[in-house]
Amino acid sequence: MAGAAISLLLLEPDRPTRHLYTRELGRSYRVIPVERLPEALQVLSTQEVHVAVLEPGTFGDELWRRLGTLRAQRPGGLPPVIICSAIDERSQAYRAGVSAYLIKPVSPQRLAAEVARWLAEAGFHGGRSDADRTEGE
Repeated sequence: MAGAAISLLLLEPDRPTRHLYTRELGRSYRVIPVERLPEALQVLSTQEVHVAVLEPGTFGDELWRRLGTLRAQRPGGLPPVIICSAIDERSQAYRAGVSAYLIKPVSPQRLAAEVARWLAEAGFHGGRSDADRTEGE
């Protein structure tokens, strides 16, 4: 697994979809798959996560509120948040500060490409941050 130092939170209530995305994203990242919003919020509060992929599903309004609260509480704010959902709630999501919104169906490869794009923007390339590469060179 390349990029094992990069952790990705995946909130996906649908088990088959969660397994499909975990398998693809796990090729490049350490995936923390969860089924429920409280689990996702716990991970965001207690673990280092470099990007979060969330399916708001029935959690919509609560998710948007909790993201705002977490963003204010965490030093440095939240990592990039990518919403991957069958429900189009882009306006609420962008008001809550999400980085990207993908409307399902989303192939695992498309999701992986979006994750890689946001990680590169955050300074992570090939599993290491720009700072790590500078220190090691």
